[in-house]
Amino acid sequence: MKALTFILLFFMALAATAQDKIFKKNAEIIDCKVTEIGADEVKYYYADSPKLIFGIDKALVDRIEFGTGEIIEVVESTFRNPEYYANQSKNALKVNFLSPLFGTTEFVYERSLKPGKSWEMALGIVGLGFDIDDIDPFGLYGKFAWKFMRDPDFYLHRMHYSHILKGAYFAPEIALRFIAYDVYNVTYTGYGNYSPYGYSSSYYYGGYGYNYETTTERENRTTLALMLKFGKQWVFDDSFLIDTYVGVGYGFGADDYEGLAYGFFVAPDEFPIALTAGLRIGWVFGK
Repeated sequence: MKALTFILLFFMALAATAQDKIFKKNAEIIDCKVTEIGADEVKYYYADSPKLIFGIDKALVDRIEFGTGEIIEVVESTFRNPEYYANQSKNALKVNFLSPLFGTTEFVYERSLKPGKSWEMALGIVGLGFDIDDIDPFGLYGKFAWKFMRDPDFYLHRMHYSHILKGAYFAPEIALRFIAYDVYNVTYTGYGNYSPYGYSSSYYYGGYGYNYETTTERENRTTLALMLKFGKQWVFDDSFLIDTYVGVGYGFGADDYEGLAYGFFVAPDEFPIALTAGLRIGWVFGK
C-alpha cells in the first residue's frame, strides 16, 4: 500500500513539474509554464524564474501543449470561431428572382461548412419562363460553386461576421447546360410579283419580290463554363436573404451560335468567354 501511494505521489509531482510548450506560428517553441490564456494574450513563466511573468499575443500562437498532454488549438481570429455562429442558420434555399424573364427558373441550395466558407448547387429548368427568342427551348443546367467570404483588411477585438452566410464573397463555379431549341431555316424559291399583296411569304427590294419558305428543325446543344463569381449576400433577421453576383470565365460548346443565355452566356468558339449575373432571394434554415 505504501508503495502504491509513493508511486502516485511520484507521478503527481512529475506532472506538476512537467513543462508546457507554446508553439508559435513561425515554428518557434517556448518551453515554459502557462499561467493564463486570456482573450488577447497567453501568459507564462520560465521554471527558473517563476516570479517573472511574460505575455505573448495569441495571434502569434498556433497551439499550446500542456505537460499533462492536453492540447489547445488557438483560433486565428474571432472571424473563424464557430461559437459566435452557434445559433445561426447554416442553410439557404434560393431562387433566381429575374431568371423567368430570360426563359428559365433556377433553384439554389447553399450550405455553410465553417465561418467564411460554404458551397452551393443550382438547378435551372430551361423553358420554364418567357420565350423571348421564340425558339421553344427546353433543357436543364446545373452549377456548383465554392464560396469564400471576404475577410476585412484588419481585425478588431472580438470582430466577427454578423451572420455566417452574410458578406462579400468570391466563388469559383462550374456550370453545365443541355438544351434543345428550334432553328429557323429560310429558303428562297425565286422571284415574285412587284405587288406586296401577291405573296404571303416574300419580301421586296428595289421593286422586285423574292419568295421564300421557312422551316424549323430541332437542335441540341451542350455547353460548359468555368467562371469566377464576385458577389455579396445579405441576411435579414436570420430568415431572409438577398444574393447578387456577376461572373466571368471560359465557355465551351457554343460553336457559331450566339444568344443562348439560359443560366449563363457562352460566346462562340472564336472568343470563348462565359458571363453570368443574377439576383437571388431566399430563406435560411437549419442550425
